[in-house]
Amino acid sequence: MQQQQVQDLMQPVPHPLHVRMSLAEAVDLILQSGQIGLPVVDDDHHVCGFVSEHDCIDYLVSGTYHCDSRTQVGDIMYSEPLCTSPGESVIDLVQKMGGNKPKTWPVVKDGRLVGVISRRQIMQALNATMKACRSHV
Repeated sequence: MQQQQVQDLMQPVPHPLHVRMSLAEAVDLILQSGQIGLPVVDDDHHVCGFVSEHDCIDYLVSGTYHCDSRTQVGDIMYSEPLCTSPGESVIDLVQKMGGNKPKTWPVVKDGRLVGVISRRQIMQALNATMKACRSHV
């Protein structure tokens, strides 16, 4: 059986976050994406950060309480996100995802965002493969 690569499972990110985007816009895009967070890109579509639901929640509470909507993505993003490449083996990525590592990783080619891959997507693919193996036994 051929080993799957990240590009086989990754999803496109039609609307990545931008450093100058408002928190409210970012939250809308994260919720619409079905992911638990999204990569942040600069004007050249280079990944420069990552914002998760977890990153947003405290700022949403504070912003709601104080009725302050000035927070931008650049203020709250994690600026050194772990990234993977489209050609990386899914098994190699799984080994990197252990412990407290992120559950969603930006997929980058030539420095530019091409998609995201999540632990959930990998679990679904591996589970389907395992079920197919059982049916051949």
